Amino acid sequence: MHSQENATPGYMKIQHYVSEKIRSGEYPVGGKIPSETELAEQFSVSRITANKAIKEMALMGLLERVRGRGTFVCAHPHLSTSAKAFASAVKLDVTGSRHHQLLQFRVMGAYPELAERAKVAEGTPFYEIILANKDGERNESLDYTYIPCSLIDDITPTLDYLRSHFVFDYLRIQPGLEPRFLKVFINLPQYDFLQSASCFLDGADSMSVWCTDVYDATMDLMAATYTAYPGDARDIPLFTFAL
Repeated sequence: MHSQENATPGYMKIQHYVSEKIRSGEYPVGGKIPSETELAEQFSVSRITANKAIKEMALMGLLERVRGRGTFVCAHPHLSTSAKAFASAVKLDVTGSRHHQLLQFRVMGAYPELAERAKVAEGTPFYEIILANKDGERNESLDYTYIPCSLIDDITPTLDYLRSHFVFDYLRIQPGLEPRFLKVFINLPQYDFLQSASCFLDGADSMSVWCTDVYDATMDLMAATYTAYPGDARDIPLFTFAL
């Protein structure tokens, strides 16, 4: 069995730690936080993992990285209630890149929860793409991405692009598609169609799930990505972004 503490990715532990120090005032506005090397040693993770944690918080506007000086708390930090929100915010770096392993691809009929989200009939054809975020040989988290087949006639020639780009960026390069909004929900229920995640995540006893939805200018759903990782959670809507 995995405890939630042991199952939580190292970079999220660092994010939670730093956010709590900011919230408590121990790391004041304008104050310098420990270096990535110090954080890596403190949490027994690699320097790359520590860099990932701090880089994501900087992208959110919580921290400012100054070359040659260090990392500082921003003047107006907007802290979320848990480190899980930081992981969701990674999806908002739509110009970034990543490298995931493709675990499964198929065409399937929309599940009830997905159909309700997309405002379509149950069974409407969707592409299902399951990708694994790797930490060495281990699957750190999973992305279950669903795209209506009506948007892209044949996704297979461009499927590999999703392994290294976020779905917003992927949709943006497709002819005739104009993604405009992201809506993020954190701590969703573990829906039945996500049950396979337990097997992919080394038999984790429980999982936390968030969802990143992509919409066009009229708020029609263009894609939904459910991200699962080990842990416990409850459904909390987060925010909507215009891009």
